[in-house]
Amino acid sequence: MSHGTKINISVVYPPTGDKLEDHAADRNETVGALKTRVLVAFSLTEGVDDKGQLLTFVLFHGRVPLVDPGVTIGSVAGDAGHIKFELERERHFFYYMKHKIVSPTASATGAEIKAMIKAVDPSFDLTHVLIEEGQGGHEDQAINDNQTVSLEVDATHPAKHFFSKPPTTFGAG
Repeated sequence: MSHGTKINISVVYPPTGDKLEDHAADRNETVGALKTRVLVAFSLTEGVDDKGQLLTFVLFHGRVPLVDPGVTIGSVAGDAGHIKFELERERHFFYYMKHKIVSPTASATGAEIKAMIKAVDPSFDLTHVLIEEGQGGHEDQAINDNQTVSLEVDATHPAKHFFSKPPTTFGAG
C-alpha cells in the first residue's frame, strides 16, 4: 500500500551512533541527494584524508549498497512507509564490468571476490578464471581462488578492476 509522496526515513552512522530521522522525506528524492544531506548532518566529508586514504561513504539498505545516486528513495522502499539506511565508510571496493562492489573486508581471496561478484551479477560463472586488470604498465593477472588480494583503496592504491574468462586447457584432445 503506497503512502503518498512522503516516506519516513532513518539513517544511522554506526561508528558514531549518529542518527538522522526524517518523517516527511520525499519519495522522489534521489539516493545521491539523501547521501549529501546525511554527510552534512553528520559533518562528514568525502575526499583524500591527511593519511592519503580515500574517504568515501555509501548508504546501505540492509546489506545492499546503494551505489546509483540517481535511484529514488521511493523505488528502494517500494510500498513501505518507512525505510532504514546505514551510512558506512567505503574503503574496500573493486569493479567488475559495470559493477562497483563494496567489500566488508580489506582483502579477499579469489573465491570470495567471485562470490561477491555473483551476489550482484547472478549470471557470473564461478568456474571462470578471475583476472585483475593491469594498471600503471602492469600486465593483467589471473587470480587463483585461494590467492588473497588487497581491496584497500587509497591515494597510492587505486581501485582494482576485474574481468573473467572461461578456463582454458592447452594440448587437450
